[in-house]
Amino acid sequence: MANKPRSEKRAEKERREREVLDRVFTLFLAGIAAECYVLLIYRKFVRGVVQDMATYSYVVEYGRYIGTLVMIAGLVLAVWKRQERSGRIGAAIAAAGAFFAFANILMFAVHPQGTIFLCALIPILTVLGLVYFLFQREFFFDSVILGGTMFTLWLCRRGLGTENWNTKVTAGALVVLVGLGAVTGVLRYLQQQNGVFRGRQVFPKGCDYRLLYGSVAVAFVTIAAALAVPASAFYTMWVVGVAIFALAIYYTTKLM
Repeated sequence: MANKPRSEKRAEKERREREVLDRVFTLFLAGIAAECYVLLIYRKFVRGVVQDMATYSYVVEYGRYIGTLVMIAGLVLAVWKRQERSGRIGAAIAAAGAFFAFANILMFAVHPQGTIFLCALIPILTVLGLVYFLFQREFFFDSVILGGTMFTLWLCRRGLGTENWNTKVTAGALVVLVGLGAVTGVLRYLQQQNGVFRGRQVFPKGCDYRLLYGSVAVAFVTIAAALAVPASAFYTMWVVGVAIFALAIYYTTKLM
């Protein structure tokens, strides 16, 4: 009888691990499919010859409506079968349709920058999703902050000093800086509450908040430097990349 609880716990642990792996593989494949589609549009709709651009303009235009219809169908299935496995499938279909609709709307309305934007955004979101499922909450927070910083610096490098995007990128970067200040306040609150927010454990007890504050500080300094000296954006991207790599090594060793 004493062995039964241990076997049940082992089976429960294995089931949770299989669920996590299934989610990881699904997310990975979805990210690859999304990136392949956007790269195809980039090659044909942005960099293609006139005939290809004309053909794929229809693909992008009607893709908006197809994605919207798929999203609606997924939402209906998710609500109708919300207590069953079909409900989760419906939610996944709705999410895929929403992304497809959003991507095509962006690529059609903001040409060609919208397609370039998605080419950079999709890998970032895919990696963040993998980190969420495989690593600690603290590393996910660091990855969101530093990944968003990398993306902001990329936009600064491409947009600052240009006629069409200088004002928009500058305003967006300033909003990010204000947001980082707000994030610092939230971190301080969570630290005082032992990582609990509204009864939910966001960060584990004993969390090293110095690394979280450090990520926010790196984000703030590098973005501010890029705004002050746009040419520095290329080098500050390397600084952020090194910080992400160092954190990945640190949190990987903690899992062992």
